[in-house]
Amino acid sequence: MPIAPADLKFFNSTNMVEDDTSTVGGAIATTGRPEFTQLTANAVAAVVSDGADTRTVTVTGRLAAGTIASEALVLNGVTEVVGATTFERFLKAVIGAADASRTVTVKQGSGGATRMTIVPNETTRRLLFYASASEAGIVIRYEKYFGKNTHATLTLTSSQIKLTADPDARVRIGAAPAVDDTATATNRKTAPASVTFVDDNVAQSVPGGNLAAGSAIGIWAEENLPASDTAHRTTFTTELSGNTV
Repeated sequence: MPIAPADLKFFNSTNMVEDDTSTVGGAIATTGRPEFTQLTANAVAAVVSDGADTRTVTVTGRLAAGTIASEALVLNGVTEVVGATTFERFLKAVIGAADASRTVTVKQGSGGATRMTIVPNETTRRLLFYASASEAGIVIRYEKYFGKNTHATLTLTSSQIKLTADPDARVRIGAAPAVDDTATATNRKTAPASVTFVDDNVAQSVPGGNLAAGSAIGIWAEENLPASDTAHRTTFTTELSGNTV
């Protein structure tokens, strides 16, 4: 079977930090992913599993007043569990332990739209640039995640990455200089070495052109916030594409 879109997945890097002083980036971390759909309005969190499951899901988000809070919700299998904390936006959801068979869904309110789906053998979904904020002057931050070809045998040829949507025009992306790299940056305010950043709908080739089965390309995201910027409740999207037999 050829490589399918579902075989191309995005994952976190080892150092997904929550401040501007810690080392950021590193190798791929396949227990977590950076993508989810942001809240469309203030809401509580609701969690549900697809089978027998009593793990704890800790949902963290920003409140309407601007502070960050977390709420621990104990799964009750296929019965939805609804939280009591009203979030202005979600920042992350973390399950206490991985499970080889269960999929957990985090919703916007009871019976609401799905905002995060955590699949078997994974524990984390998180927003990039956790708790970042504007300052008196322009501030630029960097974070790293990965696009992986998870097909068992086939190579993704002529492979490229592209920023496909950035509704608030605050983000650019750049490919790491090598496949399966482990490079870090000193902190979120330090630019990674040898990375060229491009804007929306500008394709960048994966170094060497091909992404072999099981390999991943590091993707650095650059967030540029103007001085005293307004709050943003949005996300951006990235595409990994190429050819297959």
